[in-house]
Formats: sequence, C-alpha cells, structure tokens
Amino acid sequence: MKIPVMDIPADTARTPPTARTRIRVGIDGLTGVHALRAVWTALGAVPGIVSADVTMQGAVLEIEGALDEALLASALDAAGVRLSAVTIEQARVLPLA
Repeated sequence: MKIPVMDIPADTARTPPTARTRIRVGIDGLTGVHALRAVWTALGAVPGIVSADVTMQGAVLEIEGALDEALLASALDAAGVRLSAVTIEQARVLPLA
C-alpha cells in the first residue's frame, strides 16, 4: 500500500512562538471565592493576557506583547477590586555548563 505524500505550501510554515512575560499583580479587595472568579473572568477580557493564576494574594499573569495598565486597572475595577501593584518577573535562565 502506497501512502500519499501531501505537499505543504510554503506560506503555511510555522511561525516562531512569541515571547511571553510573567507579571505579578497586587490586588486589593479579594475577599472570597466570588471575588477570585470575578477577577479571573475580568482578566480574560484584557488583550495580551494569555493565562492568569488568581489567588487571595493577587495574580500571576502571562502576557504576550505589551500590557495596558490602565485597561488592566479598569477591568479589575469592573470586578469590584483595585489594582495595587504590578511587578514584571525577571526571566529565569538555567546555567548550561
């Protein structure tokens, strides 16, 4: 049995992944599970946020591209909480010897 070979057009070549940045966000007003869910839902509407881990201490976001802090603060305000701090985490590099 002969297996047909498919030609893949050159314009469908894989694009390299974009760089992601981890950001720690301080949030005031997280008082319970309902607030956590509201924040998580609100963060989904902010362009550039790829993932969010929301806890009672704040959130850790993975973003692609630039993050609009005013838009982030507005989304959190709509969820009933307040943005208190934004810290960009330094990339971790494993030593290769």
